Order: sequence, then C-alpha cells, then structure tokens
Amino acid sequence: MKSFKQYIPVGTRHKLLFTSHYAEGMNFVDVGALLARAIESSLSNRHLSFVAEEELEKIIKANVCHSSEIGDYIAIRNIGILFEPALRLDLHAKLSTWSKAYVLIVDSAEGAIQKDIFYLAGDTASSYRINLSDISYKIYYDEI
Repeated sequence: MKSFKQYIPVGTRHKLLFTSHYAEGMNFVDVGALLARAIESSLSNRHLSFVAEEELEKIIKANVCHSSEIGDYIAIRNIGILFEPALRLDLHAKLSTWSKAYVLIVDSAEGAIQKDIFYLAGDTASSYRINLSDISYKIYYDEI
C-alpha cells in the first residue's frame, strides 16, 4: 500500500486514482457482483433506481478500509453495472462524493481515459462515459 501514496492526488478536493494494478494488501470490492446481487429481486420494481442507489451506498460504506499510509479508502472494480441506464445512477456525482470522503481507487481495466473523460470498455464512441474535468484524479498503469 505504501507505494500508492505517491499517486494519490494531494492538496485537492478529490482523491481519485485509476489504476490497473492491485497493490499487495489492498482489497478491491467487486461492486458489479455485489450490486447485481443486491438488486436482483427488485429488477421489475418501478423504483429500481432508488433501490440501486441505496444498495450501492451500503456497499461503499461497508467496504471502506483504512491504511496508515493513505487513510480511509475504497477500491472498486467491475464497475460496468454502474453505467446501466436502467439504474439511472449519477456516476459523476458518486465519484465526486466518494473521492472527497475517501481515497477512491478505481480499477481502470474496464475503460480508458482520454481528455478527462473515462470511457467504459475504452470505446470513445460509447455513451458509457464520465466527464472528469472537474474531478481531480491521477492515472497509474505501471507496476507497483
């Protein structure tokens, strides 16, 4: 975990790091699997978006970890479900809020960032994207 400290944005409102490498001892939460399981029985519920929002917040809060090097953090992977239109999640707002409260580490293996925009699956023509221009972030792809 110690090696991640240098890649966390310092002195900024947001502490967001995209990486495709897992540091030893860091627990990445599979938000896709956990959220899918949590909302499975509500898929036909007309309030699915509210259910998804509540369950996602529970997942995040339940999986915050602490490191003496970087403080409270949440590391997430398998984020594709968060882009699902049926869930109507404001993913920009989520990333902004979470990265203000904790160090937010996102497994970037599912996407690519170009010109401050994260594209799911790396497809720049995709409608599955998040504008990061007003969120401080760093990208780290090399071996840790």
